[in-house]
Amino acid sequence: MIIKRIKAKNFKTYLNLDLDISVEPDKPIILIGGANGGGKTTLFEAVYGALYGLNIHSAGHFHEMLNAGALAWEEKKIMLELYFSGLVLNEEQQYVLTRQYVLNPSGLPVESVKLNMNGTIFQYGTATPPAQRATQEAEVAKIIKANLPQELSRYFLFDAMEAGKLLKEDQLNRVIRENIENVMGFNKYMALAKSAENLHRAYTAQRLQVENEKKEYLGLVAKRKALEGETESLKIQLQDALNYSVANKELFDALKSGLGQETTIKNKIDQLSEQISNINKKELQYAETVDTFIKEIELNVILPKLRETLRSEIMLILKERRQREQQENALVNPEQVRAITELVIKYLSNNKITTTSLSIAEVIDFVIANANKTDEKEAYAYLEFSEVKALENLLNVRATNSWPAIHQQQAELDISIAQVPGMNKQIDQMKAQISGRDYTLLKTYEENENTIKKLEILIAEKSAEITKIDKSLHQFDIQTNQEPDPRYEALGKLKAFFEQLANRLLMVKKTQIEQKMKQDLNINLAAYKDVIARVELSENLASLTFKIYHKAGNEIYLNQLNAASKQVVVQVLLKALHEFGDYDPPVMIDTVMGVLDEESRLTVLENYFPELSEQTILLSSDSEIRTEKDYPRIEPFVSKTYTLTRDRENQLTTITNGYFGITLNHES
Repeated sequence: MIIKRIKAKNFKTYLNLDLDISVEPDKPIILIGGANGGGKTTLFEAVYGALYGLNIHSAGHFHEMLNAGALAWEEKKIMLELYFSGLVLNEEQQYVLTRQYVLNPSGLPVESVKLNMNGTIFQYGTATPPAQRATQEAEVAKIIKANLPQELSRYFLFDAMEAGKLLKEDQLNRVIRENIENVMGFNKYMALAKSAENLHRAYTAQRLQVENEKKEYLGLVAKRKALEGETESLKIQLQDALNYSVANKELFDALKSGLGQETTIKNKIDQLSEQISNINKKELQYAETVDTFIKEIELNVILPKLRETLRSEIMLILKERRQREQQENALVNPEQVRAITELVIKYLSNNKITTTSLSIAEVIDFVIANANKTDEKEAYAYLEFSEVKALENLLNVRATNSWPAIHQQQAELDISIAQVPGMNKQIDQMKAQISGRDYTLLKTYEENENTIKKLEILIAEKSAEITKIDKSLHQFDIQTNQEPDPRYEALGKLKAFFEQLANRLLMVKKTQIEQKMKQDLNINLAAYKDVIARVELSENLASLTFKIYHKAGNEIYLNQLNAASKQVVVQVLLKALHEFGDYDPPVMIDTVMGVLDEESRLTVLENYFPELSEQTILLSSDSEIRTEKDYPRIEPFVSKTYTLTRDRENQLTTITNGYFGITLNHES
């Protein structure tokens, strides 16, 4: 199959698209460039929609598909037209497939389809009689399926970014098995095996003579069928859950990481808020310190100066008072006077010097009164003892001037306060970083992961029940086999026959796929270039596995590869299946580089894309296939180049020849 031209009218950003994408021999690549939002993905959708239909389900959906520039037109119509060629029974046929969409008088979207095959017209639409429509629609579907069945389209029309995701988690073997079964056509033989099994069981029921046995057997068959239905439903749910897991793994990891970052940011916000709070507290403390200083300014400033001014006078007062005390302490005290007086009176009496008796008390009072009597007047006699003590304490007061310390505190506080606006700005910026993030996906994703585990357990349980029923059914098979019946025996062998046929076909293709993938991986898988010893597919479709081995003998575990390497593995697999499969359609790739690293880009450009298919359409931005670095490497294999440009004012995409201003050498 080769696509020669794609036309689109009023489809999304394309008002009137007419693009020649035919290829020349030995130049299989059509390179179409465009900025993000320029119309690359819409072109991809136009090709897919032309082949399989747009499936427009409502008037609102129709208007979403309709080019904005077409709204002013009288006739609002979407048209897609695909020109292609394909081999049918080894004869090349030319096809023109046209699909048109309008709203009927009731406002409902309707589709009309026309397929021209070498002048033979197949056509149907809303007004076509049911019987005729069914016939025509079946013919069109058969022709499309002969060239590229819709169920296989995702292997040939795909987004490289999504291709790398196929190898994530535990889905690898399932993806490999599905690819091989579908692209190689093995699935039809597995379906035949299933049908043969159902026929065999139905015939077994007919051969059972005893009604109770027949009833029991049919009950087991019905139960098994119900379990199979439940298992299939669970598998669909599991597949949906796995698809969700794959599609949202990166976002989940990013949000989870973001949640950790958010926690860190919130901690930083708390730290800054605490710093601001501490600065505010210091400001209050400073205000209190200044207030206390003002209240005690007399003590702290005036008193020291007063003390220095009065120091000499106070010292004089204290000196006089001490001298007075010393003088008083130097006079005889009453006890001494008494002792001396007693001795003197005793002496006079003994010597009969006096004749009159003397009072010792009177003598003592007289002596003390006359001894303490002085004519000198005390200068500071007016001061009380407490007052003198206060003056003495004044000299001992150690009042300090705290103003220098307060001034230093103010300087430090001013610096801190100056930082507060910057801190608030940081807080606002950090709050902006964590605002608007919806972390509900985290919970949803984790619930989905739990659902996957539960579904896997349920499927295992159902499978165990089916196995148990199979053992019981086998007992009935033994009973019925006692009576010879060639038809029954043939039916019993058909299931195994078709399974063996599928596995034999796998074996025929197995070596070819393994060798081709080994060859291509050694070339394209940059991380393991020239070191892959073998690629190994298992020999049974029912439990198909896929492994890669290093020359050293160890297995290269695919789940441990980086995203770029995983993408290369999937693309190499698709290339092998494309080469050895039953179909030879074109390959159309959007986001061509996906997550490829620099080294992988080089090998893919030079070795992968040129050999991928007879026609490979690449939709790329200038950051994927770079004009100076990458384009020269792929240019020898390119038949045509185009650049898509979005006209925002007129809301449409225009197309020019060349790749971002570079014209092909053979076109110049």
